[in-house]
Amino acid sequence: MIDDLSLSKNVQFYELNKALTVKSIEDTFKEISKDRVGNYLKNSYLVRKKYTTATGNKVIYSIVSYKIEAEPSFLFGTTVKEQKYAYLLLIECGDALAILKKYVDSPEKHFSSFIGEYDYEKFCHFHGKKNPEYERVTMKNMSISNAVIRSRSLEAKSLNGILSSNSSSRSIPSNFRMKVGEDSYTLTPSTSRVSHRDKKSSFDGLIDWVIEIKNEIKITNNESEFLRNFASPICLKDIVDLGHQVVAILIDLSEIETKLSNGNAVLSKADGSQLNQREINKLFNRLKSPILIDGSLLKVKWITLPGKVSYSKNLITIRNTNLDKILVTENGAETYTIGSYINKEKPFSAVFDSPNYSYYSKSCFEDKHLVNNIQSILNIFDDSYNFTGIASEKEKPHPANLTRFPDKSLFRKVEDQYCVPHNIVICDDMNDEWSDHIAIDSNSDIPSISFIHSKFTKKDTYGASAFHDVVAQALKNIGRTQAEKQLFKNKYDNEWHKNYEKTNISRVTGAANWQDLEVALDAVNQNPNSIKKIVLATPFLSKTKLAGELNKLALGQKCKPHYVQLIWLINTFISSCKDFGVQAHILCKK
Repeated sequence: MIDDLSLSKNVQFYELNKALTVKSIEDTFKEISKDRVGNYLKNSYLVRKKYTTATGNKVIYSIVSYKIEAEPSFLFGTTVKEQKYAYLLLIECGDALAILKKYVDSPEKHFSSFIGEYDYEKFCHFHGKKNPEYERVTMKNMSISNAVIRSRSLEAKSLNGILSSNSSSRSIPSNFRMKVGEDSYTLTPSTSRVSHRDKKSSFDGLIDWVIEIKNEIKITNNESEFLRNFASPICLKDIVDLGHQVVAILIDLSEIETKLSNGNAVLSKADGSQLNQREINKLFNRLKSPILIDGSLLKVKWITLPGKVSYSKNLITIRNTNLDKILVTENGAETYTIGSYINKEKPFSAVFDSPNYSYYSKSCFEDKHLVNNIQSILNIFDDSYNFTGIASEKEKPHPANLTRFPDKSLFRKVEDQYCVPHNIVICDDMNDEWSDHIAIDSNSDIPSISFIHSKFTKKDTYGASAFHDVVAQALKNIGRTQAEKQLFKNKYDNEWHKNYEKTNISRVTGAANWQDLEVALDAVNQNPNSIKKIVLATPFLSKTKLAGELNKLALGQKCKPHYVQLIWLINTFISSCKDFGVQAHILCKK
């Protein structure tokens, strides 16, 4: 069996704290192969066998291989079976364990008392001193907002020097491909995986390669300039020991939601009754907002939930009795609670009472650049507009004879102040809105178009909820800033040529027909220097008060937890706008 192997160099690496035992391996082999068909393949059940390569590298290996049958992935509910062959190969090389597998799910979990993960940076900075060229990187966003692009991949002949530090400092590299000389490697730090694009190798050559990579990981240090721009890993315990606490969590249950929509899972209560569609929608919609942590209380959308958040050295655990009572049943077989799923898979991100830190996918990260950017964050706030006397957002219900929004409405203030220099103003509120207002200045030497999102609250607030709503609305539609002209025409034909709801308020002012609007859009789109803006009108925020709290952070002091969430949301807004080549503006009070 060993002499016949021809394997790709695609391996998970772990620190080996102590040698595996025969019993631990045999128990694992038995567990993973419990659904096998027939006997193990001939000469494929070997436990802790010594091996020396032609170059003198010595290892201890264990291997198992067997046949399994499963319904083809493109069928469901049939008796059709396809045969596959699974294998698991364990290579103990001194103080490291290398795992190769096929059709075996997470074998490393069976050896948790024997192995540990290498430091995150041991993987991220792999071969860093050799000035590698990074060809592709997949990044996870550190934001707690569901309105942003959570993950994206960038690819180029060499990303070195191309990728903006603004994008990378708030991002976590989850997968990247790099080239060192003629060798191409793909690394996935979250699963401790290193892949080498090379021809398949015999067992002897594979072992030599495994030991070479293991040695490289051990001597790796923080050498890669490219990866230093990303968020830096830090131990959760170190953050907690510094006196910091989690203040907000965003749970991602999209995987369960997809299984439900595909009909592959159902939700039920402890008494066995299934959740109806209204209850399901209520559950998922509620959990798409950040959960605020207040001591032993969890708060989401102004609703208090019993529970608590606890910490170990590396992991955050969320306890909530309501989530522990909701059962997920997949394909009529496997059953687990949403609470157990959350704490097993850890599909959530968290922020602390310091804006420097974030927890994502079982790891903690530090953005060392954020505090230094406090002034740039404050610079997008514009307090030159008069928002006094505002009593509502648009003061509904509207009388039928109304030709302008009421004087004391936020919409009217925006139109009378911010929109004045623009020759065309569109009210896009209601239905499939891109923003509340779209303002076009096509007469200036440098034309511009602004997408304005307005949010009113009866009292000033610095909590994350109100600001999260307006940021989410803006970022959900950020792609509209690049919309083709035909999409504007569709909007004009469907909505904009009419009055606003059942009033005499014209949705479009400054353009008598589509042709007038088309000329203005052409002036913006055909000028390479034209400016596109996303503007948030937030009269519930005071720049002076916000500056006072943010400057505390710049001085190394703590500020109130809800200001930390505000900073994260503001920085998410700024970063997303920069990624789209759009200016970010926030209108507020002095």
